[in-house]
Amino acid sequence: MKFDKYIKNLLYRYDCVVLPNLGAFVARNVSAKIDESNNIITPPSKLISFNAKIKENDGLLANHIAIVENVSREKAGKKIHKKILFYNRSLNNGGLVKFKDVGSLSLKNDKYIFNPSDKINFLSNSFGLSELSTSKVDKSSANKNYKFNPYYKYAAILIIALFIGSNIITNYLNDINASNQISYRQAEKEIEDKIQKATFVIDNPLPIIKLHLNKKYGDFHIVAGSFRVKENSYSKLEQLKSVGYKDARKIGQNNFDLYQVSYASYNTRAEAKNALSNIRSEHNINAWLLYKNVN
Repeated sequence: MKFDKYIKNLLYRYDCVVLPNLGAFVARNVSAKIDESNNIITPPSKLISFNAKIKENDGLLANHIAIVENVSREKAGKKIHKKILFYNRSLNNGGLVKFKDVGSLSLKNDKYIFNPSDKINFLSNSFGLSELSTSKVDKSSANKNYKFNPYYKYAAILIIALFIGSNIITNYLNDINASNQISYRQAEKEIEDKIQKATFVIDNPLPIIKLHLNKKYGDFHIVAGSFRVKENSYSKLEQLKSVGYKDARKIGQNNFDLYQVSYASYNTRAEAKNALSNIRSEHNINAWLLYKNVN
């Protein structure tokens, strides 16, 4: 399985590629850079980093492998699981895991160290662009002797005269417009003053109606998973409901455009933390608490 190639291809199109139970490659756009000391201009690019906290399976990699290799998503998931086990074993033994054209990953003192590759620019808008070398401009070579044509003098005088004339006309029109605006504002103010002086008496005013709107859901959510493919979030939701989590629901997308599914939503942090403790011990140790206003 061309695992490295699949990851590389996805990084061209997405800003987050998750390796389930390992971590995620996260891409961030970087502006063009100018190295004045070496006279080199580097085009815009994507900076690739590794985030070990994002490890919940979003289905993106499995879906891609299933399409490319023409296999079921279940079979693709098993292939990924086998590969991740190999990576974790290698990292825990002090090895270096290399992802071709993406970078290398190692584990030291329980911390992941990722060194990105500089061979490929994953920003599609910069496709085909490479570093550009520039040379300094020699100002002395720009000082050349030119003969002055006298006709240019008369042309310059004519242009200046036209410019001054147009400015005079423009200023005159602006003064007229400003005067009109002042007159309009004065007239409007007089009308407003007359309206404000008028009084209206209502003998039987209507009673004040107070509406008490109760939110259907709270803002504290226990997240069951985040998914790149929308259909996978529906599958997760159905799974949770089938095992008794009747309040499970979708809570929208996060900053990485992943579709999130929660076990339930609560009005207070205390309620949510109590429920989270039960869910972690009974169903999913990777469940986590999210504060988010979802209408």
